[in-house]
Amino acid sequence: MENSLYVGLSRQVVLERAMDMVANNVANANTAGYRAQNPIFEEYISKEKNDKNDLSMVLDRGQYSTTSPGSIQYTGNTYDVALQGPGFIQVVTPSGDTQYTRAGNLTVNNDNELVTTSGFKISGPGGNAVAIPSGSKEVVITKQGEVTADGNAVGTIGVVEFDNVQELRPEGNGLYSSKDPGRPATETVINQGSLEGSNVNSIQETTRMIDVLRTYQTTMRMIQSEQERQVSAIQKLAQTSK
Repeated sequence: MENSLYVGLSRQVVLERAMDMVANNVANANTAGYRAQNPIFEEYISKEKNDKNDLSMVLDRGQYSTTSPGSIQYTGNTYDVALQGPGFIQVVTPSGDTQYTRAGNLTVNNDNELVTTSGFKISGPGGNAVAIPSGSKEVVITKQGEVTADGNAVGTIGVVEFDNVQELRPEGNGLYSSKDPGRPATETVINQGSLEGSNVNSIQETTRMIDVLRTYQTTMRMIQSEQERQVSAIQKLAQTSK
């Protein structure tokens, strides 16, 4: 086994994943409720049969979310909501699964149901959709998520909290899935007419992108140098054996 090549390759694999995450963070710097994703790496020790020294490689362990809240900005839009606290809004996907989001730029569909920008229905505590009667003049969303239209209760935006938010799995479109259904929110309030922005620090992410690129290039030069060394060694051995 060419140990140095395998070590370099393992490093390049995880650096490529890190670059994908950084690029995704930068792309979502202005996405409502987006939370920056970060890779987790660890050392992987391989026991070599014919080598007294263990082989240390890089293992892609997973990822974690930056949990700091994004800045809240007032929009004045009736269906914009910003969460203050650790909670997530419950969403029902077209397949019927429950997922969760911090993106509060909501709207209504053709059936006057409250939905995300992707068209996924907002779920109430019992899994019921929140329907806004057609022609409603005043829609109010309280800090507890209760929705009224012209003074009449029409539903509640389901908000849940998790003991460990790092167990949430990103599913795209600002949505997360979880094996844990969470618990009714007690530390989170809703602000109508406002939006929580992304918590991505664009300057920091751009710096990270440069660092990842430079490290990748350094690793590539190391692999090329090792390959050239091996080729040179083989050529010298071939000449001495003649």
